[in-house]
Amino acid sequence: MRSFALATLTYAVAAMSEIEFRFINYIAEHGKSYANVEEYEMRLANYKAWDEAINEIRTLTETSQHGHNKFSDWTAEERANLTKAVAGPQADHYETPVVGVVPDWNTGVNWVNEGDVSPVKDQGQCGSCWSFSSTGALESAYHMKMNKGPSVPVTQFSEQQLVDCVASCLGCNGGWPGHSFYYYESHGAYLEQNYPYVSGTTHTAGTCQYVASQATNVTVATYTHVTPSDYVALQTAIAQQPISVLIEADTSYFQSYTSGVLTNALLCGTTMDHAVLAVGYGVESGVNYFLVKNSWGSDWGLNGYVKIAANSSNNGQGVCVIQYGPLYPTV
Repeated sequence: MRSFALATLTYAVAAMSEIEFRFINYIAEHGKSYANVEEYEMRLANYKAWDEAINEIRTLTETSQHGHNKFSDWTAEERANLTKAVAGPQADHYETPVVGVVPDWNTGVNWVNEGDVSPVKDQGQCGSCWSFSSTGALESAYHMKMNKGPSVPVTQFSEQQLVDCVASCLGCNGGWPGHSFYYYESHGAYLEQNYPYVSGTTHTAGTCQYVASQATNVTVATYTHVTPSDYVALQTAIAQQPISVLIEADTSYFQSYTSGVLTNALLCGTTMDHAVLAVGYGVESGVNYFLVKNSWGSDWGLNGYVKIAANSSNNGQGVCVIQYGPLYPTV
């Protein structure tokens, strides 16, 4: 009986296509499980389509590497929940020049290495990227203002507070960091541990639980728009502190990123749909880049980060339009 079972398994593996064999390994690597055969076939089809997209991207770019990740079997609807940032500046906050000592590209800036950036988080199945970009910027601004240094962990603030309580945003259906900073001007930030993030699992916002006495006294004094479509202005701003930026991230070019520098503005697109945090800049293989912290978990990209080229493409908007709408809070 055992030899029959082994022979059957051997035959099944031999009869399996190369792409399906890789899909089986993918399932094991990412701990996937499916409800039935129909879902398995659907997920396999998604994986095959993504595999074709990745192979095409590899022929079109030499500066970045691309491969499969936890999103490779997702549907278009599931992917749509990753990118729902909505741009819409408040009229009473105007663009302000950013000044300060600016290290050159070769010297670079890396606020992660300086200990001023919180760990990479995961927004899950909720279009709440805007809240993660917002808390990330606030966390860094507060840590740097308090001069806590690399020996003290960065205080982490609650994304769920923003998802539930910022009325001018749409919870899991999108928002904009500027609205978060405006909200923080009159509301203290909750600690992550006291208002934990659950919308990545529930896929929806909850009822606002804000009680002033339970929040911290960390607020935003004001927030500043960096001069748009100017990579030198963004470089200057990042030299001061981590910066919230909007990018396009709904493309296979972006979502399949694993390392290197994204340099192809055409492949990345020009529609802002995702909020992230620019935490540094530097040079790799002769290409100036911005280092960006994403909110898709540390198992995406370069340990949760992505490098996006800094240049004057797209009328100054840059690759993935990263230079179009940067802004940052002051605490």
